Parts: sequence; structure tokens; C-alpha cells
Amino acid sequence: MTSIDGTPGTPPEPSSNRLAWATLVTGLVSIVAVVILALTHNAEAIAPVGAIGVAVTSGVQINSRNRQ
Repeated sequence: MTSIDGTPGTPPEPSSNRLAWATLVTGLVSIVAVVILALTHNAEAIAPVGAIGVAVTSGVQINSRNRQ
């Protein structure tokens, strides 16, 4: 990447890429799980699975904004 002044920037660290992928996968898995649970009429399990997915995906976004 190149910064605004034209000098080469530092490449992103691999750990941040893994964190982004883990967040994406967790969010997608929780969405799929909620849909499957809704289709199989497991209403008591939908709320906890959805809450876990929302907590993981939104919590990581808030932390990454604070580091910038």
C-alpha cells in the first residue's frame, strides 16, 4: 500500500487478517445456524446463537476502530 505522501506503507500484519477472517466466518456461521434453527422450529435456541454471533462480530469491529 502507498500512503498519501507517496511513500510505501507497511503491509498489514497477518494476525489482523486472521482476525478479520475469523470474524467473517463466525458471523456467517451464526447466520446459517439461526436460519437452520428457525426452519426446524427451535425457538429457544435462536436467541442465544444469534446473540453470540452479534457479540463476536460487533465486538471485534469496535476493538479494531479503537486501535486506529
